[in-house]
Amino acid sequence: MTDIVKKELLENLATYRFYVLTGLMFTLMLISIIVSYGDYHLRVENYNVLRPAAHVTDKIILPPEPLSIFAKGLDANVGRLYELGALGVQVQPNQQSINRLSSLFSIPDMLFVIKVVLALIAVLSAFDAVCGEKEQGTLKLMLAGRTGRAPVLLGKLAGRFILVFLPFIILFLIASIVVSLLPDVAGGTEYWRRLAVIACASGLYAASFVALGTLVSSLVNRSSTSVMLGLALWVLLVFVVPNLGVTVAQSIGDVPPSDRVEMQNRLASIHSIYETQQVMKNAREKDYSRIMFQIREANVHLFETYRPQLDRLIGLTKALVRISPSGAFAFLMTEMANTGIERDIQVKDEIWMYIDRNFKKFGKLEKGEVEHFQFRPASFGEQVSGVALPDALLLLFVPAALIGLAIGAFMRYDPR
Repeated sequence: MTDIVKKELLENLATYRFYVLTGLMFTLMLISIIVSYGDYHLRVENYNVLRPAAHVTDKIILPPEPLSIFAKGLDANVGRLYELGALGVQVQPNQQSINRLSSLFSIPDMLFVIKVVLALIAVLSAFDAVCGEKEQGTLKLMLAGRTGRAPVLLGKLAGRFILVFLPFIILFLIASIVVSLLPDVAGGTEYWRRLAVIACASGLYAASFVALGTLVSSLVNRSSTSVMLGLALWVLLVFVVPNLGVTVAQSIGDVPPSDRVEMQNRLASIHSIYETQQVMKNAREKDYSRIMFQIREANVHLFETYRPQLDRLIGLTKALVRISPSGAFAFLMTEMANTGIERDIQVKDEIWMYIDRNFKKFGKLEKGEVEHFQFRPASFGEQVSGVALPDALLLLFVPAALIGLAIGAFMRYDPR
């Protein structure tokens, strides 16, 4: 098996394909870091401008996450300015003064490079692992020796995986060191622990597509057929399945978007104020506390009705998107970067509970100072053992299953 690994490494290092694909990965990773850090720095400046003074309790804005440079996720959504009051929360939709032309183009963060480009490189590096040997007439000679078919295939898989992942992990480590030294980025223990998990997950993700390319190569006789099937499966798993999963979940769940819910909440509050004013129009004593409590009841009812629907939608979306390793990897990486859906939900829940605890003070029904908002994000251990665990297990299962299928296909493969 060791000889097979050496053979794969030496043969592929002598081809233009390795250097072209590695150069492509280097270029895109460099662009990713430059562009993503520029976007992060802009959001930090935006936060410094909008950050309320220490004594202000009716405005909340959270600082951008440094790891959003690697996976932006929902960080820009979470980092908006929240203006609080008895009527609820008003979220400023856009605060950044930016070049509007840049909004026409999505930011290619490291998540995009790994999810799309690394997977493509893995498929292109493995599509001829078996059928290419058959076309050259060397597969019969390789199988004529004492080495069994399973070790031969495992050696090919290991060699192709090293060719894909070793250049990536070196570039990823260099990028991580460079980012940790940039202004506004604190490269402490938490930073490196999270990036270590992302690096391990990237290895499993790359292994999945190397195994996929090798499996396809073990099912066909020609390299041209293998590369076309490999690219078709890459498109299916990276683009079609995740986006289709989100669309199907939204159509099944039939949950209104949060913007519409916030609008309904405000309309209900206005309607409550109007009705109460009509009732009190001829009253001698005006009891405005009644209005405030009606608003609170409306907010609580809306939250208790909408939140279970949202939880079901998120659960269904994750189940459908996780059919693809691309979806599982995206969930895991954004959670490790503190830019995932769970953090977005946690922030909004804590803001709602903060308003509910201080409702009387916001509504001037009770004297005293409003407490300062304190947000405690989930710790690294809580995330690894909680929301990230299902995706990590899926990323372990997928390459193992594909390697097993590839070995089974190679056992029946005709080398003639």
